[in-house]
Amino acid sequence: MDTAENHQGVLERQELARDAWRLYAGAPIALRLKQRLRVLVCPFEEALSIVPEGSSVLDLGCGSGLWLGLLAAHGRRIEGHGFDSCSVAIGLANGMAKRLGDTGSTLLFECRDARSPWPDRTYDVVHMQDVIHHVPVPAQRMVFDKACASVRVGGVYIYRDMSARPLWRNAASRLHDVIVAREWIHPVPIATVEGWAMENGLEREVAKTVHRVVYAQDMRVFRKTR
Repeated sequence: MDTAENHQGVLERQELARDAWRLYAGAPIALRLKQRLRVLVCPFEEALSIVPEGSSVLDLGCGSGLWLGLLAAHGRRIEGHGFDSCSVAIGLANGMAKRLGDTGSTLLFECRDARSPWPDRTYDVVHMQDVIHHVPVPAQRMVFDKACASVRVGGVYIYRDMSARPLWRNAASRLHDVIVAREWIHPVPIATVEGWAMENGLEREVAKTVHRVVYAQDMRVFRKTR
């Protein structure tokens, strides 16, 4: 990446960080700061640019709804549906959606475990960030397959999770989850993820690894062809 592109990326992240701070006005300062920091350490702008205006979007493990909130705040006029197993996070997401006001988007958030039954419908875009490594190993393939089944034919599946390389960045991600989530995580190798996607009728369109601060994240964008 040349200097001009890198500078533009920094400006985009700074803008999104300001948006994240505004979206959670009224929330406890610590939780508000967490949303701002997430934008700075996760490649949100990489995935936001992929979603077409007017899309129906499912965000799995949506946390406090930040990704869908940023899409709505930037005028994408989406029909957004997010779910997460943390009731506190969903409470923040619903509060954010109310404060967002009329943007032309509709946002629905609900407390739901990824292993429970899902909405019986498909979406233009399905997004899953930093989720699969928190799912118990016996259920990981099932959750991934359900995500693929939720993508309409012609739609896209945006998958993002921690990268195995370089090892020091992988170690930083694992330490983060030990401290923050109090959990020893179980990542799925990205080659395995790509194989699962192919078996579900999805073709890879984007493959990249993004380095941010001390972390590295694999990003894959799949198109459902059948």
